[in-house]
Order: sequence, then structure tokens, then C-alpha cells
Amino acid sequence: MLLVGAGLLFRTILHLWNVNPGFATNHIVALKVGVSHSLTKTPSRTRVAYKQLIERIRQIPGVEAADSTTAVPLTGEGGYLPFWLDSQKPESLQAAPRMGWFLTGPDYLRTMGMQLLQGRFLTEHDDTKSPCVTVIDSNFARAFFPDGKPIGHTITAGFAAFGPCAIVGIVNHVTYASMQDSGPANQYQAYYSLYQDPDQWVPINYPDASIIVRTPLDAATLIPAIKAAVYQDSSDQPIYNVQTMQQIISYSMSEQRFPMILLGAFAGLALLLASVGIYGMISYSVTQRVQEIGIRMALGANKARVLRLFISQELKLVFGGIAIGSIGALILTRTLRSFSHLLYGVGSQDPLTFATVSIVLIALAALAGYIPARRATKVDPMVALRYE
Repeated sequence: MLLVGAGLLFRTILHLWNVNPGFATNHIVALKVGVSHSLTKTPSRTRVAYKQLIERIRQIPGVEAADSTTAVPLTGEGGYLPFWLDSQKPESLQAAPRMGWFLTGPDYLRTMGMQLLQGRFLTEHDDTKSPCVTVIDSNFARAFFPDGKPIGHTITAGFAAFGPCAIVGIVNHVTYASMQDSGPANQYQAYYSLYQDPDQWVPINYPDASIIVRTPLDAATLIPAIKAAVYQDSSDQPIYNVQTMQQIISYSMSEQRFPMILLGAFAGLALLLASVGIYGMISYSVTQRVQEIGIRMALGANKARVLRLFISQELKLVFGGIAIGSIGALILTRTLRSFSHLLYGVGSQDPLTFATVSIVLIALAALAGYIPARRATKVDPMVALRYE
């Protein structure tokens, strides 16, 4: 039962690693910078300070692209808001659909390796002096614009905090909440320009934003250069929360990894105890049946037949244990919703996992019983007949 649980979670993690999250997973580093308060006294100065910081980072040798975002994928950042299209304001915001919304810089698309499917992405000209624009994802477009023509429509989000904003483009869907693609923020997504963030929200959103850097360099090699670029304005600007995208993806699977390790450890211990038990049982059986073995060999039984005798008797018990354990595992994985919730890409009654676990158990049991059974084939018939 423990092996089945660990096996299902192991296959889940394999499936999660093979999920296409909608962005490039290699050569990306995320970090945050505590920009000096002396540079962020007003919203306009804050915008300039962060824009200049991004420009200096882009000039670092080896940096292919860089930009800011308020929500790094798979980190749990970002939020979701009720929204409506055009003038179709609902009677109640509670009844309105929700979307994940993200503030990003204009080069975020290229930095993350995402695809522009229609229209355009955000640009540097999308600032507080220009009309509000937004870019939606492919899920949003399919759900609310079946005619495939969302460009030109408007979105109003939240308590009219964002909007109406004209839709100017469509990008591919991205898994933001987790690799399992669950949660409201992963259903419909919209991107807004960080440069268009209203003045009252700048002191909140800008300091909380992360900087995404695309580079083939190792993080350890890149960080000193980024520090030099950051300290060029002020030396009291800490760099923190540095993570590669691979680390972020790995951490996002911790919900499955920890129970897998726990179940695997207990399963390994149980397997070890079972193997020792089988070895002891067969050894004891050999000791008790020395005379029988001698008589069989004296009457013409060869070593292979004696070996098959003990192994077959052992495997009968093993098959019985596997049947009972499989039934127990089926019941538990089917009834425990908290366990089923952890699975992805594999059912709680996955036949391949059950078959693999059964084969492993049979092989280990046969190996544990082979050593004492083989010792039984070396019994001298004359010694065995004089035994006791």
C-alpha cells in the first residue's frame, strides 16, 4: 500500500516536470531589489528609478532580456479580480467572472519566452499619458470571444480600478498558480502595463515587483554584475529572493514531493522488514525440513526441483499479500480525497503503477527467499537422513 502511494506520487512529479507551463523554463533568473527610498519619493520618480534600473541590467554582458513583473509564474504571487467586458457591467461583482491580472513591463513577453498570438503586446508608450490597454491570454479569448476577434473590446476589472482598458493582443496561456494549472488565476489571464499603474498604487506595486532576467549565465556569475548595476544609483539597495526558474518549478512541486519522500521512506522500511521476514521464514523452513529434503534428494529430486519447491511455496504467500495490499491501496487511494488531489496526469487506480509495484515486490521476495532456498539444495542426503 505504501509503495503504491509513493509510486503514484512519483509518476505525478514526472508528469508535472513534462508539463509545458507556457514560458521558457531555462536560463531565467528572478530577483527583487529594494530600491532606495531616496529614489522613490514620488510616483514619477519611482517609475524613472525602476526603468533606469532595468535598462542598466539589460546592458550587462550575457543578459539577453530583462523586465519587471508583479507576479513571477509558480511563486503564488499575483491575484484575481472580477471583471466585465465593454458595457456589460453585472448587477453584482460577486456574480462576475474572475481573471488573474498581472502588471508587467513591455519586454516581459520576450524575457519569459512567451508567444504573441494576435495583435501586439505592451510597449513603452503605454504609460499614464496614454489610454489604458491590456493583453489577454488564449483561454480568455476562447471563453469570451468565440468569434476570435477580441481586439478592440474593453475590460473593466475590480471596482473599476482598471478600466475600461482596450484589448490590444492575445498571448499564450501560462500556468501561474501551480504546474497543475488550478486556481482562479490560471483560468483567464490579463496583462497590464506597469507604466500605466495609477499613482496611488505605485508605492505598493513597484516595490513588490520582481525583475526577470533571461541569461545563459549561472546565477552565481550574474548576481555580482547585477549588484554593480543596482549599486550604481545607491549602495543601500539590497538584492533578495534570487531564484532560477528551475528552482521555482521544483519548489512548486513540494506539495507532491514531501508526501512522496515520506511514503517512499516508510515503503522502503516496510520492504526491508518484509524481505528480512521472508528470508527468516525460508531459513526456518529449511531447518525444519532437513530430513524431508534429504529424502526427496535420496529419491532422485535434483537441486533445481528442491529450489522450485521452496520458491513456489514462498511466492504463494507473496501473491496473497500482493492481492490484499492491492485491494487496500485501491480503497485508500479512492476514498482519500486529499491524496487524489495531489495526483496529476495519473489516476488513483493507475494499472501501470500497481503492476510495477507488484513486480518489484515479487522480485525482491524471490531474491530474499532464494538465498536460504539455495542453501537447501546443498544438503547432503546422507547427513539429512541421520539428522536428529
